[in-house]
Parts: sequence; structure tokens; C-alpha cells
Amino acid sequence: MWRVSDGDTTIYLLGSIHLLPPNIDWRTPLIDRAIATSDTLVLESSPEESVDFRAMAQGANLKPAGERVSPGKRLLLDAMIARSGIARETLDGYKDWALATTLATGDAIAAGATTRHGIEAKLWSDFKSTGKTRLAFYRAKEQLDQLDVLPEADQRKMLENTLSGKENYGETLRAWTSGDVASLEKTAECTPLEGKLVGQPNNRWAQWITTRMKQPGIVLVAVGLGHMAGPYALPKLLAARGLKVERIE
Repeated sequence: MWRVSDGDTTIYLLGSIHLLPPNIDWRTPLIDRAIATSDTLVLESSPEESVDFRAMAQGANLKPAGERVSPGKRLLLDAMIARSGIARETLDGYKDWALATTLATGDAIAAGATTRHGIEAKLWSDFKSTGKTRLAFYRAKEQLDQLDVLPEADQRKMLENTLSGKENYGETLRAWTSGDVASLEKTAECTPLEGKLVGQPNNRWAQWITTRMKQPGIVLVAVGLGHMAGPYALPKLLAARGLKVERIE
């Protein structure tokens, strides 16, 4: 967790994991204090919004998934499809971005992780129960729209990256629970695709935070952990704008 502050404004930045197993206790004294003192919560999107993922995911005249990946990654693709618990016939009809997104959550789902136990759902509920302001950077469909409009080459790169073995839910969870940002930095990439998926939203959010710093108050911003590491890390972008940014946990 990071703190951005000046004389009369504090904005906490919390790197979250969207899916968590029910047995993970992520609340710490510092997080509890940030929740208690903040008058506003900002998430990527509202947990209360729903979107028809399958309808957006389905494409037309697609080759089977196995024919869309490198030959050397087909065995891993088979294993990840099996872990996803979704019929192969269904996934064969998914666009590359949707297939990548679905496969990337397979390990998390196998570990019993759900969005219901994720940080965003818990925070949203806490702030709702106390009548505090809740905001979202995007509508839920907007996030998927950004993936859906990616060029075919970028979507294929997303899929290949998912099959690279770099994205490991267990390792990410371990790094997150231990505050090991250094491990996350090792897997972050400075590529055009990463610039679109991480850099563009982070720059947008950095502008929002910079503007919000002109108003007094305390705000808790919770976004995916991947936005907190690498060359496009949100704390780095804010520091580059001249804001006071401190890692506090």
C-alpha cells in the first residue's frame, strides 16, 4: 500500500487481487485505518455491475484454440483448459483476449478463489454499509471493451503471454501477501502491449488522482496489483508528476 499526500489531502493506493480464496486474511492495521478514515472509495469498476462476458467473448469463424497458439504451447493450453472447468468447445469459440483472460484465472478458481471473496467486493460492501462515497474508474463493460478492440496481433500476444508460464496465481498470491513487490517487478514488461493494458489506464488514473489532490479529504484507491509494479507502475507515474508518494506497507 502507498500513500499520496499533501497538506490537506491523502490518497491511499492499495494493490488488490480480484479473486481470493475465503481463508485469506488481508486486513492489516494500516489497511483498517485507511478504510476507517477514508471518505471515498475508488475501484476499477463496481462489483455490483454485471456484464455478459460470454456474449462479448464469442467470435465468429474462429480456428480452434489449439490452432491459434504456438505448437510448443499446445500441451500447456490443454492443461489450462482442463483447469478452467469450461468445455473446450466453448473456449474454441472465444476470441483471443477472452480466452487469455479465462485461462489466466484457472489457477485461481482451482484454488477456490472468487470475486466474492476478493478485496474489491469486501471494500465496496464496507463503504456501502457506512454510507461513504463509492466511485469507479470504469463501467464494467468498458474494461472488456478495451480488450475487445485490441488489434488481432495484440490479442494473440495476450494469449501467448498467458501460456508463457509467467502468470502464476500461487506466486502472485505469495508475493502479494508478503508485500514482495520486487518479485512482481521481475515479471513486468516494458512492451507496447503492456503500455496499452497497464500504461494507458495508469496514466488516466494518475491524472484523476493528481486532480483529486487539489481537494481536501481522504480517499482509498484499490486497483489490480499489476498496476503497482513495472515501468508503468501507478506510484511511479504519480511520483514523476511531482506528488509525494510513500510506500507504507
